[in-house]
Amino acid sequence: MLASHATLAQGLRAAAEMIAGPQEHLAVVPLGPAENLDEYRAKLEAAAREVDTGRGVLVLVDLFGGSPGNTAAYLVSDQVEVVGGASLPMLLEVLMARAAASPDELAVLAARAGREATIRFKEIL
Repeated sequence: MLASHATLAQGLRAAAEMIAGPQEHLAVVPLGPAENLDEYRAKLEAAAREVDTGRGVLVLVDLFGGSPGNTAAYLVSDQVEVVGGASLPMLLEVLMARAAASPDELAVLAARAGREATIRFKEIL
């Protein structure tokens, strides 16, 4: 599940689906500019229930400390993981591994993918 400001979350999904094809059990929950955070939390909770196949849910948020991330933090439990710093490499890694991994394993994979995909070109060219 992607939770962030509208254009980022929708863009990440569109880019991932362009590469990996249409994705089931993936929700985008954008936060509107003046949206009430209690209402946004209810949307996140509903989306988590909708995409959960019985194995739990991973929520990717744009940034730790931002409104989507702070709101998603209320969902953290044994069945829900939240990872900040959502990026296309992170999302693709999660989508490719999610059939065989738990939300906890996916959270570790997502964080690693985000770190490993951050490259200063000058250091490798």
